[in-house]
Amino acid sequence: MNIKNSSIYINENTIIKNFLGLIASAFEAHSVTLFMPNSENTPANLIAYFSMTEKSIDKEAMIPQGKGLVGWILKNKQPLIFQIPQENNANLGYYLDETEDTIHSFLGAYVSGNGALCLDSKKYNFFSDNQQKLLDLYAKMIPQLFALLEKQNTNDFAGDYLCLLDKLSDLKKNYHGWSPYLRKLMQLLSTSLDFEYIAFTSLSDKKEHFYIDGEYPQVIEQKDFGFNGGLIGWVYKNEEPIYNDGKTNTNNLPLFSKNDGLPVFLSSVCIPIKVEKNIAAVLCMASESPKDFSNEFRMIMRVLSEDLAQFLEIVALRYKVHKVLTKK
Repeated sequence: MNIKNSSIYINENTIIKNFLGLIASAFEAHSVTLFMPNSENTPANLIAYFSMTEKSIDKEAMIPQGKGLVGWILKNKQPLIFQIPQENNANLGYYLDETEDTIHSFLGAYVSGNGALCLDSKKYNFFSDNQQKLLDLYAKMIPQLFALLEKQNTNDFAGDYLCLLDKLSDLKKNYHGWSPYLRKLMQLLSTSLDFEYIAFTSLSDKKEHFYIDGEYPQVIEQKDFGFNGGLIGWVYKNEEPIYNDGKTNTNNLPLFSKNDGLPVFLSSVCIPIKVEKNIAAVLCMASESPKDFSNEFRMIMRVLSEDLAQFLEIVALRYKVHKVLTKK
């Protein structure tokens, strides 16, 4: 795909930039850059970026295979995590000024089509192997995002999904604490994806039960549940998502338990949220009408689950730091 000359680049670059902003927020990166070539053997162009110092970015950056850290990814088609020594230059190739001299950590992933998705940070030894694996997942979503953008003019649902990505990015930028964030997130998912009920549940510290961290609208008085008797408990036990479209399966289990007080929903989606490879939470959405769960919808759910997983790690770390500081 000739991305540089396509209508996607001209009309929808804001969508891609907001997607990169979502990644920057999840990783707490200084800059996120996306390079794609016009053809397989040509240098890769900077087609989108998100940076804390946007004026420093060379918007016309073009990197050949093998040149610098980005070029290494393009040539080898492999991910790269690189800690930059204090006395060395980062050799990134996408900054116009001395900002490059202040970058000390780099993380990059190969994007199908001979592209590269790259993060950097001014902090030393900032990126980890686990973050590398997560960035690889985001990189695999890039071609799917391009395909989704191509469908936007002919597919109203695709446009809705892209609008949701925009709003998710804005929501992260205006974060004012976990509880208000979660409440706004559930409202956003309900209105954007047309589900009557949204619940976010978390695993207890001793992993003996799960509890409702938030729901929209607020319906259930009971807040703690076991793992038997409902769809959400099944997801905790099996660590696999549930996509019940309400068309093929008419014997629907309740979401929490037989006595949870909720109506019998016809369709439901339950997504596990994993932190450090272990399930920590489940996001559930339900409707009294059937739903079509397209590949685009599943892609959005994957983006959302990975983003929530990273965000939970950040929130938990901030909470631990706050507890230590308040004890002093």
